[in-house]
Amino acid sequence: MSEIERREPEGPADERTGPLASGGLRAAARTHRGTVRRDNQDAFLCRPDLGLFAVIDGMGGQQAGRHAAELARAALLDTLEPARGLATAHVRIRAEAGTVAELEGMGCVASALRISGGVARIAHVGDTRVYMAGSAGCEQLTRDHTVAASEQERLGLSHLRAGDLPGRNQVTRDLGGTHLHGDAWIDQLEVTLERDALLLLCSDGLPNAVGPDELFERLRRSRRDGSAPEELADALIVRALERGARDNVTAVVVRQEGDVPCPRRRRGES
Repeated sequence: MSEIERREPEGPADERTGPLASGGLRAAARTHRGTVRRDNQDAFLCRPDLGLFAVIDGMGGQQAGRHAAELARAALLDTLEPARGLATAHVRIRAEAGTVAELEGMGCVASALRISGGVARIAHVGDTRVYMAGSAGCEQLTRDHTVAASEQERLGLSHLRAGDLPGRNQVTRDLGGTHLHGDAWIDQLEVTLERDALLLLCSDGLPNAVGPDELFERLRRSRRDGSAPEELADALIVRALERGARDNVTAVVVRQEGDVPCPRRRRGES
């Protein structure tokens, strides 16, 4: 098995990031191209010094998809605000895709969050995900924007029964899509973090390979045992590869350390 690949926020592909710690946050990020694909179109941000974290999954061919993901990462760093960063990325991706023939049709999906004062502000488009483990258990905070997820909601199915629905990899929202305007299509929510809350941002390659039950159990156990973020990130990537991950796999793990207010969640319009 190849070495786990890790990438710096502004560095080339497949380098190491983390463990990093700042302001009561400890974080680490890991990425791997998977067992089939030759290239890695995922990108991530892991900046506890800014409280800014993201996972971005590029689409549209080898170089185009990677370029779209890098544009989104740069927009998030420029704005330092998840929702505004994704909206800015959408505009920039569309502009370049419309003027450079090789980039036509490029896009990406992304989940981003910024933590300040114990509150995580989350923005999300597509099928990347954000999970949280706390004293009450583990939950998926984001909603997939896919054909399968829409059908799951329509039928009222749990995630356990929805795994075989068609359209799991067909996204209905993405950054760069020509049918999307404004920012109302960007899901936004806020979560107030409790002490030792654990957050996972990941590309769809991780849950597709590992499965929801095992993923939830690993998150719960890691929070309970106080495992370091880098240990969980490593374990998740290794497990995805053991399960034959066919897509790029990226995990960003963030732990809130210290006392913060009791947890609550407020979801914005989507």
